[in-house]
Amino acid sequence: MVGIADLQARVAGLEDECRRLETQLHESREESWERSRERWRAARPDADLTWGVELKGDEFIERAAAHGAFGAGRSVLEIGPGYGRLLRSALDGGRQFSSWLGLDLSETNVAHLSGAFEDERVEFRTGDAESAELDEGIDTVLSSLTFKHMFPSFEGLLTNVAPRLSSGGLVVFDLIEGDRHYFEADGVTYIRHYPRAEIEQILQRSGLDLVAFDQVRHHPDMARLLVVARRP
Repeated sequence: MVGIADLQARVAGLEDECRRLETQLHESREESWERSRERWRAARPDADLTWGVELKGDEFIERAAAHGAFGAGRSVLEIGPGYGRLLRSALDGGRQFSSWLGLDLSETNVAHLSGAFEDERVEFRTGDAESAELDEGIDTVLSSLTFKHMFPSFEGLLTNVAPRLSSGGLVVFDLIEGDRHYFEADGVTYIRHYPRAEIEQILQRSGLDLVAFDQVRHHPDMARLLVVARRP
């Protein structure tokens, strides 16, 4: 049986949540954009980035490789490298590439990763993929568990990155399939789900062609929609 104190606590929690949501409704787009980046600028390179479970990037890299993401002479841009799981899996799996640039909002992540990987082909920079100045001739863009956090969508990111892709260059990323968008209870973690039709529309507006919808399983209980696109 629920006591009075428990009911009062639940009511108070609901009132707090309603106030939080009301505040968000009255925010400007710029305020929401800034808040959506807050958590990731302060992120640290540990398992808190992946629900408290340290994940490997093996299956993502395997699926990306199956779609032609790697090869001798290919330059790779990774958006949101976190604690380096994709690069580690690529190196451990002997995947070929000529250069690998990891772009992350967190200065702490970048400092950690720069010290953790001594491969001369690898570089990490602090920056926002929506506005970062990038060299031309990128052959592959990889991003895992990052695009779903882009506010208001990942379109601005692709609009900046796609023109830097070489002809035939690939973009491989994962998303949650569905039709929702919200800030989590912490007030700073933005999550967006996407239906396939909207993903295709964003790709088209960004100058990219859809190659395939696939699936990547990061964990036995966690599957994500894998999107593979190509610059004509």
